Amino acid sequence: MNATIAAEGGISFAPSAEVLDLAERTRAFVEDELNPIEQKFLLEGRLDFTERAKLEVKARDRGLWALEAPTEYGGCGYGQVALAFAAEELYKSPIMFGPLPGDIFGGSPEPALYLCTDKQKEKYFHPIISGEKHSAYAFTEPETGSDVAGITTTATKTEDGWVINGTKKFIGWIEYADFLMVFASTKPDAGARGVSCFLVDVDAPGFEKVRQLPTMGDQWAPWELRFADCHVPEENLLGQLHGGFKVADEQLTHGRLKIAALQLGLAQRSIDIATKYAKDRETWGKPIASRQAIQFMLADSEVEVQAARLLVHKAAWMADANEPMRTEAFTAKLYAAEMAQRVTDRCLQILGGSGYLRESPVQSLYRQARVWRIGHGTSEIHRWMIARSMLGLKSTD
Repeated sequence: MNATIAAEGGISFAPSAEVLDLAERTRAFVEDELNPIEQKFLLEGRLDFTERAKLEVKARDRGLWALEAPTEYGGCGYGQVALAFAAEELYKSPIMFGPLPGDIFGGSPEPALYLCTDKQKEKYFHPIISGEKHSAYAFTEPETGSDVAGITTTATKTEDGWVINGTKKFIGWIEYADFLMVFASTKPDAGARGVSCFLVDVDAPGFEKVRQLPTMGDQWAPWELRFADCHVPEENLLGQLHGGFKVADEQLTHGRLKIAALQLGLAQRSIDIATKYAKDRETWGKPIASRQAIQFMLADSEVEVQAARLLVHKAAWMADANEPMRTEAFTAKLYAAEMAQRVTDRCLQILGGSGYLRESPVQSLYRQARVWRIGHGTSEIHRWMIARSMLGLKSTD
């Protein structure tokens, strides 16, 4: 059963009408628009740009656009609890329609873009909401993942702006992006406190898409990027100079909550498929659902997805209440990502050979789940950060 935390009066297991409406409309979109093309996607492992663009139009026609963007900017203004429900419904489909790992349908600017100046908003922020532009987030490097201080890409000051040099790796959705948020060291001797964020257009001189990196997961094939004397105007500095650590931290916290929520969807879909299969599949004259081994795998999976759902919804409620929820986001993402891996593995085992076929959604969900024990911070990094919070350790400890 879904649960939310009431703003007043303690715990409530009754989502608001607004939340339920968004979840139902998302469910209808999946059933009407994604399910009919699911088999094609499973066999090909990708959704091309033309199909994606058509789906974006259909989503907008249903009011499923700019869900998170504030109403004053023309968005829907939904909170994190509502978005968690929507993410769970959307990611029951293996098609991964949403531009991971932040926006649910499209049209909601990344958190970092709220730091845009008025001029930057006209060029970058508002076109995201209108659907004219897409963005990408360029943080990770070949030798640097979660360690902000280890960023080696540099941005050197010039008379009229900045020159960026360096390499980024595992950067997703570049094929759809019109501009990037690039993190570069502007004060190398200051470590994490000397990193800044820049808005870089994909047609900027000196920017190169080096190669796409095929992965074991459907759809997601990130890129390696190179910046060779890439000139960026002074006005494209996003936020404060040397303030990139704060931008990245807030961005990643926001993304972790979304990632945790989508794990609920792929885990629940796998359970639903495995449960039906267990009832229908017979061995030695009885449905395999009568076998204790199968029952225990289903029961363990149900318990875990319900536990993850409560962690996600609590963190989402805290975000909506403007309460600090950094550790809660770490906790929800860690547990949900590892839960989804265990659940999809069990469900594939229940399906046996049928689950291993490309036509089975579970094999795709299984492979997609695996990346989130790595992406947006490994499970080990999450455990480390949770423990540091428990022990009261500072960044210098």
